[in-house]
Amino acid sequence: MTWILAGIILFTAIINKITLKYGFDKLNYNLDVSKKAAEIGEDISVTSTFENNKGLTVTFLQVDERYPKGFNVENYNYTLYILPYQRVKRTYQIVGMERGLYQIKGSSLSLGDFIGFKMVYKNLNVGKDIVILPRKLDIKKSLIPMGSLNGDVSVRRWIIDDPNMILGIRDYTGNEPQKYIHWQSSLKHGKLMVKNFDFTTDNSIIIVLNIETIKPFWMGIEKESIENSISLVRGIMEELESKKIPYGFITNAFGNSSTTSQFYYPGLGRSQLSFLLEMLGRINYGISSTFEALLTEIVNRRYSYSTFVVVTPKIFTSYIDKLNRLSKSSTKVILISLEDANMDKLNNDIIKYGVKL
Repeated sequence: MTWILAGIILFTAIINKITLKYGFDKLNYNLDVSKKAAEIGEDISVTSTFENNKGLTVTFLQVDERYPKGFNVENYNYTLYILPYQRVKRTYQIVGMERGLYQIKGSSLSLGDFIGFKMVYKNLNVGKDIVILPRKLDIKKSLIPMGSLNGDVSVRRWIIDDPNMILGIRDYTGNEPQKYIHWQSSLKHGKLMVKNFDFTTDNSIIIVLNIETIKPFWMGIEKESIENSISLVRGIMEELESKKIPYGFITNAFGNSSTTSQFYYPGLGRSQLSFLLEMLGRINYGISSTFEALLTEIVNRRYSYSTFVVVTPKIFTSYIDKLNRLSKSSTKVILISLEDANMDKLNNDIIKYGVKL
């Protein structure tokens, strides 16, 4: 009996040693995510696959998959028993809670022996990126027209009018050139009326995003203001896409790898929208330049686009001259600011909107 017990102990010791020494050999691990870009609060499926390509059973494998802050979980743990030449899959859901670029960098594997007395460990690089997009925002409900716009938030009014495409007559708002006034209709209605123009597909819009919230910018950030500005830009892009108006994008915010201001040429279509929304998701809070420098760059490069839509958390006094210069060198400038301080110091030909969140 003693010899039998000693044999069992010896056999178990040998199996344990083999398991610990060779357990990770030919054990392949892969982690896949169902979406590279997702909405805030949207389920993302994570599938982990293990392949044991050897004739030895993996008796106890503990898996610790780690997620960066910003998801509903920080760690997902589970244990597996994998037979020889067996493939095992484990699928579960994670949810991104905040906008941003997230990198799932690694997982930790713990291999136990036959009776659970000893463990060996291995860290694996995963290298999966997930972009959580900015929250959706309806600009028709969020923008407050300033001055004499009379509640009009139509993006069709944001581009250059085409005098060859007259659609009808509408009320004069004070922003139209005098040459567009339709005098006959004005006399008939007892108030000023102007010609209502359509636009051509040659017209395009550049959306300019500023994320500078404090002067000097290296003193800190106002995260909520930046996030609201990014969400406004998303709303504008989606509205322009729905109206088939070409749009591009420029910002003084860093992307995930950019160290200079980002510029993307105008375009249309689902690929354009998806690409730019992902760029918005990747934006971090680093600033490549002051907003004054970005505005100077735009003016000096003489971009030949019909309209610039500027989105900014606030208007510092140092912005005023630069924005006025932009309005003089461009066909049309639309300004959207989360705060209305200093807005009255801007040129009258700049179309201005406040924000209601």
